[in-house]
Amino acid sequence: MPRLPTVSRMEGEKVAHTAEHAFVGALQKILGQTLQVRKVEHKKDGSSNTAFIVIPQLDIDTVVRAEVMVNALIEEGRQVTTRTYPSLAEARNANPTLRANEERISGGEVRVVEIAGHDVTACVKEHAGNLQECGFFLVTRLSKSGGEYEVDFAVGRHAKEAAVSLSAKMIKVCSELGANLNTVENTARKVRLEGESAFKKLKALSREKLQSITPAEESGSVRVYSGVFSGLADEALQEFAGEKVAEPGVVVVIANAGAEGAYFILARHEAINLDCNKAFREAAGADGRGGGKPHFVTGVVKKERAGEIVAKIADAALRQLG
Repeated sequence: MPRLPTVSRMEGEKVAHTAEHAFVGALQKILGQTLQVRKVEHKKDGSSNTAFIVIPQLDIDTVVRAEVMVNALIEEGRQVTTRTYPSLAEARNANPTLRANEERISGGEVRVVEIAGHDVTACVKEHAGNLQECGFFLVTRLSKSGGEYEVDFAVGRHAKEAAVSLSAKMIKVCSELGANLNTVENTARKVRLEGESAFKKLKALSREKLQSITPAEESGSVRVYSGVFSGLADEALQEFAGEKVAEPGVVVVIANAGAEGAYFILARHEAINLDCNKAFREAAGADGRGGGKPHFVTGVVKKERAGEIVAKIADAALRQLG
């Protein structure tokens, strides 16, 4: 796709910051509450920006409504004006709906940026004089982190390029799922639910298989649960090992062969004198990679050697600890 005309980094940040004000102002109107933006980050190439918004809950439907509102304001060409006040108190007195991050205002003059009839914010950044300069606004990611939401967004040509890229990906997703734009959400939801159901069944079967392991014992002092399996749920192996090594005198050495390698676990009760990291490295050598705590190691080994490595460690544990 031909690239659209570029703008300087300063100009890019100016319009991105202005669009962010319009977006947060739109969210405030929809939610009926004043929001705090902790900070806004801009990528050096201008392709993406992130607003960190302090809010306990923000759903995608609300974000989409705000996007629509912002782009309507851009098309309308709302004016953006800047005024300076001697103090934050005077700025608030003149602008009762002022949005300000007081922690970032050290005192003295306060600069207020207003999008006509939409948003009034205290901000030291440079801004566009008219929302039309933003061109187009698009949210590309929404994620929660603690008590705030991270909202990635693009503006202008970057937003248009992102929209084309997202459209192409959506068409490909529809093709993979055998769906269309009208049915893709329900189809994806159905696939997810079916996958979760299948995994639960696999996990139950895996646990049943693992419970059939008969431990090898040496003089009753140590029990070693070992085995090599195929097609089990790795999560079930982790749970099985964790439960078993909670019992005194237990060592677990198991592997689960997959398409490319074998998932491997070596674990022991915390009171047993066995360095699992060292034992794994010595037995697997260049054919294994992994690590963990001295009492619990996970990794991947060549599936052709999985049986040999499991047997080697199990035998060594019985000899050393028996």
